[in-house]
Amino acid sequence: MSEQNGLDQHGLVVEGLRVDAIEAHVDIVSEVSFSVPRGAALGIVGESGSGKTTVAMALLGFARAGTEIVSGEVQVGRHDVLGLENAPLRDVRGRLISYVPQNPSRALSPAMRIGAQLTEMLNAHRPDHTEHHELLRRAWADAQLEDDRELMRRYPHQLSGGQQQRVAIAMALVCEPLVVVMDEPTTGLDVLTQQRLLKVISGLRERRRTSIVYVSHDLGVVRNLVDHVAVMYAGRIVEHAPTDALFQDPQHPYTRRLLEAIPRVRRRTGRLRGIDGHAVEPWNRPGGCPFAPRCDYRVERCDVDMPPITSATGMRSARCWRLRELRAVEPATPTGRRRAGSAGAPLLSVRGLVAGYAVGGARFRGRRATKIAVDGISFDLAQGSCLAVVGESGSGKTTLARCLAGLHEPTGGEINFAGARLERAARHREAAVRRRIQIVFQDPDGSLNPSMTVGEIVSRPLDQFFPGAKADQRRRVGELLERVRLSPSIASRMPRDLSGGEKQRVAIARAIAPQPDLLICDEVTSALDVAVQASILELLDDLRLSAGMSLVFVTHDLAVVRTIADSVLVMSGGRLCEFRESEALFTNPSDDYTRQLLNAAPDLNDGDYPGWAAAGSHELEGTLA
Repeated sequence: MSEQNGLDQHGLVVEGLRVDAIEAHVDIVSEVSFSVPRGAALGIVGESGSGKTTVAMALLGFARAGTEIVSGEVQVGRHDVLGLENAPLRDVRGRLISYVPQNPSRALSPAMRIGAQLTEMLNAHRPDHTEHHELLRRAWADAQLEDDRELMRRYPHQLSGGQQQRVAIAMALVCEPLVVVMDEPTTGLDVLTQQRLLKVISGLRERRRTSIVYVSHDLGVVRNLVDHVAVMYAGRIVEHAPTDALFQDPQHPYTRRLLEAIPRVRRRTGRLRGIDGHAVEPWNRPGGCPFAPRCDYRVERCDVDMPPITSATGMRSARCWRLRELRAVEPATPTGRRRAGSAGAPLLSVRGLVAGYAVGGARFRGRRATKIAVDGISFDLAQGSCLAVVGESGSGKTTLARCLAGLHEPTGGEINFAGARLERAARHREAAVRRRIQIVFQDPDGSLNPSMTVGEIVSRPLDQFFPGAKADQRRRVGELLERVRLSPSIASRMPRDLSGGEKQRVAIARAIAPQPDLLICDEVTSALDVAVQASILELLDDLRLSAGMSLVFVTHDLAVVRTIADSVLVMSGGRLCEFRESEALFTNPSDDYTRQLLNAAPDLNDGDYPGWAAAGSHELEGTLA
């Protein structure tokens, strides 16, 4: 620690970073510069494909297949990461700068115990074994993992998602680096687990003076965690500002549109406003400003010349031809309201639903032991209405959704759909009923056939339920892709060529292709950036209004719930804690567990919620060139 404490106050300095696609001969990321002092945190935000993860990986000298880092400097302490090769670079990774991935289950070795994986990191970077015990203890404590030898002996698959993520954080901390890069570390986690992890991150800044680069599409988390924010679009930083200044007075048109797309937990918003058009791909960028085709303030010059870097008041800057004019223009406020579901007989009626899983190998009187995941749940859902199902990981939300879809057979209770009793297994349901009930899963990697093109995936339900001319199907596929804010040109691409957010939108397009009456959505927005999320919520709202489609929306994002849901079902340990109209639940929750969930939810307001104090105020330097 003594060597690192004596280093320059800047934990990280980035100058002129550029990453190119080798075959296409175009830049994916360009002109990226910023610095992060010791103990400070910088948030990097933007849509999928904006270059956030490319920047995050480049900070450690990594480049994805087919790309290369062609210029720039990344200074960590006294080392230029991009100037190092082979052994010196491997030594810096983990010792001076480390990385926390979005999906720890894929980053942790499934064949090694947790303790062995942390020890392997220490053996690589800290040869003095006398320090290992103390370093392990500190990393374990800072990641708020239980002081339990048994936990160290577990394999990754034996841990919950929150535990896996904290293990990934412990692994990133164990060598006590100056800088930790975190790439969407809380995506997919429920609000209580997320709150615990973000307390861990805030604590790092106080106890270790660790510099943090936090990549995320969750602007509510960013608002409450970091000191400065860099907004990226088409591989460039288009605005850089102190956090409070950016959220209270956004300067760039793109930043404004991102903020307009964010739902709120603590006040009801109107209809969210997505961003028209598609995020631009590196090889299809227009001349001039890349955001111009989607910009509300576009002028002729925007189509011709790239706007210069313009410094605003304080430690902020932005890239826009009309920046001075726009400072006097108030950002738009979302307008419009949702329509509640229709009265009359419910489309879906659930009574006393019970479902469980066999656990272990032991048997009692010839039967395997069963863990109850859904315990006596009852509710009604009206035609054209949206029911949100919320709760912690393990509360039974997904099991309930799978029972409704016929993918998990309940052991008790009944489900009625459109006035008729629903068969428990989808394979026993008539084709007309299967068409009317569709589901979108949280992980599109597990639901999209990797050997089929996007067009084939989306057209498959059309083949099954609406057989017809192939030309009509191709047109319909293009329309469906447009509805989920994807270019029809991706119909010929394979799932492996898409980002996580793009795959999820393909899964949604496939689910709405057969024009269902009931759409079950299991965490479908957790991997989407706020602009795409707003567009998807807008699409689902339109389907409710125009086609009377009903939604069962499983999610941990309470801001999304307040935006889209007519009623909310809160689950804990498989049981129903609270089932109420949405606004009544948010304004006056009756259950202590519901209040706990609401208090843990990040929001864009003042950032003064329990557990959400930042570790201090720091001045960050940032430019766009």
